[in-house]
Amino acid sequence: MSSQPFSSDTYEFYERYQHLEVAFQDEQRRQRRRRQRQDRARQRAAEERAALTDLNDHIAQFVPSYAAALDPQHHERRWLIDSVASFYRNGLITDVTRIVKGGKEANVYCCTANPTSGFELLAAKLYRPRMLRHLRNDALYKESRPVLDADGKELRSSGVQRAIRKKTRFGRHVDLMSWIGHEYEVQQQLYAAGADVPQPVGHSGNTIMMAYIGDEWAPAPALNEITLTPQEAGPLFDRIMANVALFLDHHYIHSDLSAYNILYWQGEPIIIDFPQLVDARKNRNAYNLLARDVRRVCQYFADFGVEADAAALTRELWEDYMGEPPLDRRPPLGMEAL
Repeated sequence: MSSQPFSSDTYEFYERYQHLEVAFQDEQRRQRRRRQRQDRARQRAAEERAALTDLNDHIAQFVPSYAAALDPQHHERRWLIDSVASFYRNGLITDVTRIVKGGKEANVYCCTANPTSGFELLAAKLYRPRMLRHLRNDALYKESRPVLDADGKELRSSGVQRAIRKKTRFGRHVDLMSWIGHEYEVQQQLYAAGADVPQPVGHSGNTIMMAYIGDEWAPAPALNEITLTPQEAGPLFDRIMANVALFLDHHYIHSDLSAYNILYWQGEPIIIDFPQLVDARKNRNAYNLLARDVRRVCQYFADFGVEADAAALTRELWEDYMGEPPLDRRPPLGMEAL
């Protein structure tokens, strides 16, 4: 049986077949590589989801030492954990060990800092949800103050302003967050300017995180808790007045300055608590609030032999700031009892 020779058409057919086979194999390889990439992408996504799940579980199990000692149903336990969780999650703190100061407006806690933060200890100041209800005459300090959002940006919405005026639930929340954000922003500015204030480190929700003043055994005492020698009192008074002037140089007045919110640590004053701070350019009560700050400081130091004329000091500070003598004025409405 003889076979017929291949024709040119037969060769052309086999060449097309081989070309298609090679193309088919190439397409299979491309599809395999595509599936492999997709499998790797799915694996990475699964690993990321697992990592996030692990993180959430870890956060859910975060119970600081101080909170662990409280009853599980105690309101402070949940409030503390929720308030500092973001700082723990971001690796800024590793624990909360004790309460430093308790009050109607806020509590301050001592935190163990993560070694990578550059601090050994940090102070967490947690504002209470009803903080503004306990602040007397808050309208004195809020005058001309911008309303800030959680990122420190000014809110100009008429709806937001109306909610604050009507004190709706939303309005109260925005008002509180704005008050706290303003304090953190001002503290940043003053620290950068060289004022004797704690270094602000972070801000989230109702919490301001800052450098801790004191040591591992106890916080720095406030001036009202200590007795000064005449040798200490004079230079310390001058340092505090220099801070009052520095605040004014940046248009700020503390508005609640006293021996209760000036710490004394290693021979130096540290001024704390700035929620009531006002802008001297915009607040009609500025001069009288400055006068009250100076008067309170002078009264404290008078017990330790420092002689100072509070009224004259106030006029001098104001004239240096404004470039002109202050006008004679009576305390505005709401200041008489302060």
